[in-house]
Amino acid sequence: MKKTACFISMLFIAQFVFMGGAFAQKTVFDLGEVLVSDAPDSEQLDISEKARIDQKSLKSHKVVDLAEIISDELVEASMIRKSGYGNEVGLRGFTKSNLRFSQDKTLIEGSCGSRKDPPLSHINLLTIDKLEVNEGPYDVSTPGALGGDINVITKDPEEGFHGDLLSKFGSFDYLSQGGFLSGGNKLIQGIFGYNYSRSGQYHDGAGNRLTSFNPNYNQKGQDMAAFEKHDFWGKIKVEPAENQEVVLTASYGRGNDILTPRVAMDTEIERNYFNKLEYSIKDLGRFSDRLSLSGYYNRIEHYPSGKFRKGPGQVPNRKIEAISYITGARIENEIKSDIALVTGGIDAYYRNWYGELMSRVTEQVLNKSLFPDVNELDFGAYLKAEKDIGKLSVTGGLRADIFHTKADRTLVFSRAMTDENGQTEFFPSANLFLKYFFTKATAMFGGVGLSTRTPSGVERYIQESAGFYGNPDLKPAHNFETDIGFETELFKRLKIKTKGFYSYLKDFIYQTAVPARTYTNIDAYLIGGDVKSTLDLGKGFELEGGLAYQYGAKYKRPAGNNDKDLAEVAPLKIKAGVNYDHKGFFSTFEWVHSNAQKRVDVAAGEVHIKGWDVFNVRAGYAFDKSIRHFEFLNGAVVYLGIDNILDRNYAMANSYEYDPTDPAGANVRIVNEPGRFMYASLSYRF
Repeated sequence: MKKTACFISMLFIAQFVFMGGAFAQKTVFDLGEVLVSDAPDSEQLDISEKARIDQKSLKSHKVVDLAEIISDELVEASMIRKSGYGNEVGLRGFTKSNLRFSQDKTLIEGSCGSRKDPPLSHINLLTIDKLEVNEGPYDVSTPGALGGDINVITKDPEEGFHGDLLSKFGSFDYLSQGGFLSGGNKLIQGIFGYNYSRSGQYHDGAGNRLTSFNPNYNQKGQDMAAFEKHDFWGKIKVEPAENQEVVLTASYGRGNDILTPRVAMDTEIERNYFNKLEYSIKDLGRFSDRLSLSGYYNRIEHYPSGKFRKGPGQVPNRKIEAISYITGARIENEIKSDIALVTGGIDAYYRNWYGELMSRVTEQVLNKSLFPDVNELDFGAYLKAEKDIGKLSVTGGLRADIFHTKADRTLVFSRAMTDENGQTEFFPSANLFLKYFFTKATAMFGGVGLSTRTPSGVERYIQESAGFYGNPDLKPAHNFETDIGFETELFKRLKIKTKGFYSYLKDFIYQTAVPARTYTNIDAYLIGGDVKSTLDLGKGFELEGGLAYQYGAKYKRPAGNNDKDLAEVAPLKIKAGVNYDHKGFFSTFEWVHSNAQKRVDVAAGEVHIKGWDVFNVRAGYAFDKSIRHFEFLNGAVVYLGIDNILDRNYAMANSYEYDPTDPAGANVRIVNEPGRFMYASLSYRF
């Protein structure tokens, strides 16, 4: 077995060296696709060179977790494993609050202080039409996207009567059953769906169960499943006239008993409510080709508990009630003229976040100011333009925000730092992106941008204990970024794309242990890049490969921290694969490699992690032979897959965050990846 694995690895390395990198700007996967426009068309060009993961690719993956899928699909993406469900995604060294997450351009923020409920964990896969992944400060329509943003675009209803059913099952008692129905006429269409998913505890490559990564589980916790989840969603679209459209979207999700060994408490119950109403009208005249008005209300209720734990201290007898909601609105106008395609907008959102620590036995409130009723209010205006000048495509954007935040409850522990708990800030954002086409298939591109994100409620206001609290005096963080890249196509078969970036991070928000476990501003930088390519071998065969690397360091270090390395920066990652798609049969075999994590912030609690190599295989058969490259019409498709074929024991990402569910604010734990995971699914569309 070892000789076989070594031989396969050598083949992949040889293929990678020959290809010189990874996915091209327009890459079509047999089991999904990452699409970025490759023609000098102002309507297609995107200033951020965004990647789009089509919803059809999601059907081939085993998971209900979007962070894991993004990490699997994009070589420049990483993941922080928290459990079997509810994991964190990273892009080029930016993670957590340094990225923005949205659904149909409505902001999503979890309510857990330790991010057991990252935003993407609240979105069910079957609702998704595609994912847009924006890297860098190149989208002025999204406020607070320091290092990029991820927008989930949900399915639209269709005329007639249609449906899609998907059944998945796999190792460790994993099960997911769901589907949707869509129908209507020219005036009104609707889509409604439901999904149920659950999983037992997975084992890592050494046979360790999920709960083994935290020694404080009681017997009930050790024996329970990893999670159970129900999701309902719907969308109604009305077209009162040919140029008008009204869309109402609503979804509800509930998770039960979600194990999170990374921190001191598990999630007993979790609920989310997402609602959006949008009205748009086209061809209003000279000053408007499309005008849209929208409003939304997104709410997340999160109830951690120590009921499955056995100490230390009082954690088993405690629980938390945490609720976060965002109400927002946007007006956006698009004008196409001979001068440029211009889009302008005004948006605003209000967020409230509060949480109390309570006794699980008596219901007595033990800490009313744990999350001290934080209010955030943001008003923003933006303007972006796109223009083709011969072979040169130019895009740029400007944005200005006024942000106010205040905690309405007493800052019991932060008094040592400040007497103020309210802040009002004004900050600009801007970018310029150029792309020059030497030929239709060869181009050079680059850009500069400034983005800003304000401190999160946890970073400014959490009131856990005298040894762990937020810093109300934190400044907003700024990202001054430069990107440059090149892409080409050779012999109409080999596509290569490479890009690099440098980010100067002014007032970057970072953890510190002085004067207590809290947060501070530092100056730092991130530098890195990726190379991607595909090679069409003909007769349905295709090779693909890629590598990504980034490194981060501090210019200014927190008090008591002498480590120069920046935390949460993933090491070198390589992907290489062979795809086949012919006459209804499709498959992919891939190798994923990660270097050891040696450049870590030991002073902030990170540890060295060994490098790893994993092999995965996915295959499927479409009973409708006309299906090629997932141009899915009607009919049945069966999928089979094995992740981590060789059952390797490894951890993917490091530990860097304080745990608000632990009175001491301890560093979170590292959780290993699952061992060999076999799965199958059946999709049927009509």
